[in-house]
Amino acid sequence: MNKENYNAKNDLATAGMVCSIIGFLGVTAIYGLILSIFGLKESKKLGGKGKAESVVGIIIGIVFIVIFAFALSNSDEDLFNSNGNTNKNSNSSSTQIEEKTIEYMNVDLDDIEVERENNAAAAKAKYKGKYIAVKGRIGSIDSDLQYISILSINDEWDFIGIHCTIKKSSTREVVKTLSKNQTITVKGKITDVGEVLGYYLDIDEIIPQ
Repeated sequence: MNKENYNAKNDLATAGMVCSIIGFLGVTAIYGLILSIFGLKESKKLGGKGKAESVVGIIIGIVFIVIFAFALSNSDEDLFNSNGNTNKNSNSSSTQIEEKTIEYMNVDLDDIEVERENNAAAAKAKYKGKYIAVKGRIGSIDSDLQYISILSINDEWDFIGIHCTIKKSSTREVVKTLSKNQTITVKGKITDVGEVLGYYLDIDEIIPQ
């Protein structure tokens, strides 16, 4: 090592090590790593001057960058989970509010059947999307518990009635206890009205009589 190199200072190495040491601030660790790498290259020109500081700066800089990246990753995950839980709670609350505020319109099965027979389009416009409570006798029970049909209590020749789709497992358990021609009240939402096939309803509740 010549005298000029001996007296020279490796400012890059020093600056890189200092920035890496205070790398807990996050951004400075990146600067420290970069400066330390340049400082290490510079040390070769200066006969090894500042090599130790550069190596220390590189190691500390890498350590702080890894720690910072890990902490940031966990923070994002916690935020995601927090938002997910908030959305779930919000959706749950909204569902509970919706269930509490549903008002079922009491209808007579014979009356709505007459409306459909007279004008299916008008009946569809009037009842589709509406929540109703209707009494009838069980016409059929699907073996896979996907649906039941309810027919008029007063008309023994009624074979159309209302096609009631079973959505909930709790409803399926209730249906298992029922029998054909048993009188029940069904609460649910009308999903469609057909001229030939009649009314379609998603069941919310079945009340055996």
